[in-house]
Amino acid sequence: MSESNNTVKEKFNDYENCPVPKEVHLSWIDQGTVWIGVGFCLAAIATGGVLANGLAFKDMLIAAFIGSIILTLIAILTGYIGSITHLSSSYTAGFCLGKKGAKILGVVFAFSLFGWFAFQADLFGITIVEVIKTATGKVYPSNIFTILGALAMMITAIVGYKGIQYLSRVGVPLLFLLSIVALYKTFSIVPWSEIVNAGPAGESISLPLGIAAVVGNFAVGVVLVSDFSRYSRTPKDATIGSILGYFIGYIPILLLGAIFTYAFKNWNIVEVMLGSLGMGVIGAIVLIISQWTTNDNNLYQSVLGLSNTLQGASKLPRWKLTVIVGLISTAIAGIGLYKYYLDFLIIITSTIPPIAGVMFADFYLLKNREKYQFEKYNGLPDYNKKAIISWVFGALIGLSMTNPPTGFGIGFMVNLANIVPIPLAALFGALILYTIIGSKK
Repeated sequence: MSESNNTVKEKFNDYENCPVPKEVHLSWIDQGTVWIGVGFCLAAIATGGVLANGLAFKDMLIAAFIGSIILTLIAILTGYIGSITHLSSSYTAGFCLGKKGAKILGVVFAFSLFGWFAFQADLFGITIVEVIKTATGKVYPSNIFTILGALAMMITAIVGYKGIQYLSRVGVPLLFLLSIVALYKTFSIVPWSEIVNAGPAGESISLPLGIAAVVGNFAVGVVLVSDFSRYSRTPKDATIGSILGYFIGYIPILLLGAIFTYAFKNWNIVEVMLGSLGMGVIGAIVLIISQWTTNDNNLYQSVLGLSNTLQGASKLPRWKLTVIVGLISTAIAGIGLYKYYLDFLIIITSTIPPIAGVMFADFYLLKNREKYQFEKYNGLPDYNKKAIISWVFGALIGLSMTNPPTGFGIGFMVNLANIVPIPLAALFGALILYTIIGSKK
């Protein structure tokens, strides 16, 4: 291999098929902006808008805090495992699901993240159209800018974790400052007392459904925390990082989206900041960067899962696979998934959390943690049927609690969703079943 090829290989090396070596492990401070950037994003603002649209202010606060606490606890448990193995999420899942079972999971994760990538790219296109409309008064189709934005967002994902880290160091502080200014302007227009006493801005939803929306926004992310915690120096660093991402970073941005919706009856951050608040070009640039810091994560984690799935079947390096997956995701984004956002949230809250339930049962309750070592990976079975059955069982619980067309809509199960958030029911269903059948030899 030539020296130039070696240089390229090293530059884009992200340890996708092996443990992250000790010399590149990071403290929670080193990873801080990446962790905070996980929750401090525009998708969270949209979820805050969903809460305010269906809940009164006090119930919105309850949903935001409970949902964030649930996510944080799941992230801590998942992140701890990743900080021990220092392997990507897909590889780590192999210790529980089996080597080929983890490959199936990699495909599931990839397709889930295609949807997130499409949503973010779609929102990016709308942002650009709104900027042009504000500046010139002209309106253009958003699809063109959606595709261009998606292609641009591929860049940092191609570089890998280092690229995400560098962009987060720029985007997160800028979004924080923009949010402070936006809140100040909002309260100068709409009194705080009016917002605090606000009822639902639209059609009412139940509190558990609101909590489910908060959890669903990162139902994939918390299961994939190992993709970031594998770089953590210690489990403590991973734990602090999880708190930064899914509590300290997430709650303020949820509240921001909710406040905008109560104040202006509009959760669309682009229209609020550029129209209602008149933030101008500077606000638009920050919004664009903030979308970028989130969407490169989606593509990056999608490719990590596929790298494990395709290992042995393809010799493509991660960065080339990122280009291919990015182009496919861009095509999906061009179709326009914006209007299906809430339905998409509901589906993944049913199908993704059970994976975490199975892993928690295996690692923490059944105490199989001694097998979670890379040196033992090749000796694992192809499939752990009991774990896969438990995962499917949990997903069926979640889908049974969801009305068509996003679920099966079984009567008493749908009623149960008004009491127990769907993601928790699905997670604990899988956890309980695997704890029972996994303990039997």
